[in-house]
Amino acid sequence: MFQRSLLLLFSLLVLSMATPTRRAWPSGSVTCGSNTYSLSAVKSAVSYGYSLIDDPIGSDSYPHTFHNYEGLDMWCSGESAYNEFPILKSGLYNGGSPGADRVVFSDNDVYCAVITHTGASGNHFVSCDGD
Repeated sequence: MFQRSLLLLFSLLVLSMATPTRRAWPSGSVTCGSNTYSLSAVKSAVSYGYSLIDDPIGSDSYPHTFHNYEGLDMWCSGESAYNEFPILKSGLYNGGSPGADRVVFSDNDVYCAVITHTGASGNHFVSCDGD
């Protein structure tokens, strides 16, 4: 009986560790270079980007895969497929210039990060402050 209970407990522990955990949204505004975004703007960009996952827009087809070559902390435990989508001070991205800033979310609509080209070398990204 004890061995069966121990096996059940171990199985539940393994299952709980494999379940993705949604990362908490930033606690306030996020700053990318000289651009500051409210939590509402971050959520709107993620939501709109996810709604376009099967029908990308713009010449660079956003949202598109984010490979995280930089090894940034993504804060979306258990997720493995990331997408990037522009976040703009002027509102939601509609296919024009994407600017330097992006939100990152998973294929499962789990928020991961806010990142920017500002301050990064080449075409790489760095994390935004407050994320």
